[in-house]
Amino acid sequence: MKFSTQILHLLGASAVAYISARNLRDPLTRPNTLAMFQLAESGSVPFLQTLQERAASQGDMWLAEKLASHAADEQRHGQIFTHALKQLDKQVIDLKSLPKTSDDGKPKENRRSPFFAAYFEGYSQESLKPEQIE
Repeated sequence: MKFSTQILHLLGASAVAYISARNLRDPLTRPNTLAMFQLAESGSVPFLQTLQERAASQGDMWLAEKLASHAADEQRHGQIFTHALKQLDKQVIDLKSLPKTSDDGKPKENRRSPFFAAYFEGYSQESLKPEQIE
């Protein structure tokens, strides 16, 4: 890796760490930050479990064990953030209760960030499902 790439990586990681720490220290932004972490951790569990089942059905037991361990870790992290939100007397968002469609039955508008839209450009939703992803 080039020296300039290492410096940019260090600066980027430092900036993310600083902003995350500042958001967790500030009582006004703490609940939103914890909720964001809780949704990210808990939201990845079904995806990882589906990948684990797929690996097991394909006979890759090593990968299935690693994915099961990772899913358990993510679930535990989600519970930690849920507990922290409850200590702040904040309501935890349940992923299963979020509506996937609007009131008229149409899919909800895509609220994905421009970064993710650019990152996943060229991939269909179907190709990124755990049953299809390579």
